[in-house]
Amino acid sequence: MEFSTVWENGMSFKSMIGEHDLTMDAQYPLGQDKGVNPKEMLAASLAGCIGMDVVGLLKKYRQLVDSFEIETDMKQSDDGYPITFIGADLTLKLTGNIDEALLLEAVVLATRKYCGVSSMLSQSFPINWSVYLNDQRLGTGGAMTQFLFSLE
Repeated sequence: MEFSTVWENGMSFKSMIGEHDLTMDAQYPLGQDKGVNPKEMLAASLAGCIGMDVVGLLKKYRQLVDSFEIETDMKQSDDGYPITFIGADLTLKLTGNIDEALLLEAVVLATRKYCGVSSMLSQSFPINWSVYLNDQRLGTGGAMTQFLFSLE
C-alpha cells in the first residue's frame, strides 16, 4: 500500500488513497476541525475492519442481517504525553434472522483471524467486545483471549 499525504494549511492534512481523499485535522483551537483526527481514524478503522469481516462471514453463512452498528469506546492514557490508546471496548449490535452460534463464530474469526487492524492493535492494548442480537446480549470476548466468548 502506497499513498501520499499532503499538508493543506494549519493542522490540516489530506491523504490521497486510490480514488479517495481523506482529510485529517485537529479540533479547535489547534485546528479548524475540517476532518477526523488521526486517532479517531484509527479507532474507526478498527470498528470498520471488524464490521466488514463480520458482515462478509455472515453473508458467506447465508445469514440475513437487517442492521448492524458498532459502538466504540477507546480508553486513553492520562499520564502525560504521548496520549495513547490503552484499551478498546466494542459493542456490536445486530438485528436480523441470524443464527446465534454463527454470529459469535463470525465475531471471533473477525477479531482474531481476519481483521488486520484488530491483529495489529491487539498487540498494543486489549480489545474487548460484546455482541447483541435483536436487543439480546449473546456474549463477550476479546481479540487476544483463547476461545474468547462466553454465552450469556
